[in-house]
Amino acid sequence: MTDQLAILAEIRPGKRNELERVLAQGPPFNLQAEGFEHHEVFLGDTEIVFVFTGPGAAGQLERLASTPELARRMVRLADVVTAPRVLQQTYEWRRG
Repeated sequence: MTDQLAILAEIRPGKRNELERVLAQGPPFNLQAEGFEHHEVFLGDTEIVFVFTGPGAAGQLERLASTPELARRMVRLADVVTAPRVLQQTYEWRRG
């Protein structure tokens, strides 16, 4: 079973360009090694959305969040984003 989890955060005023530079460095972990099938980032004018897809995505992300390396990278993101919120997939509509 594949799960999706999204994290929505607000971009701090005047920090969008800095955020783009951080994002250009790629994800702070190896997607496949951590059990994710896919990872996407959607960047708006004032918000950013990170989408994680894979078996047990929520548990995988929670486990990753407790690692020192990811914690260091998240501190850098805290300088450019604020008010992160976790959104879990509730509904899925398919054409059919």
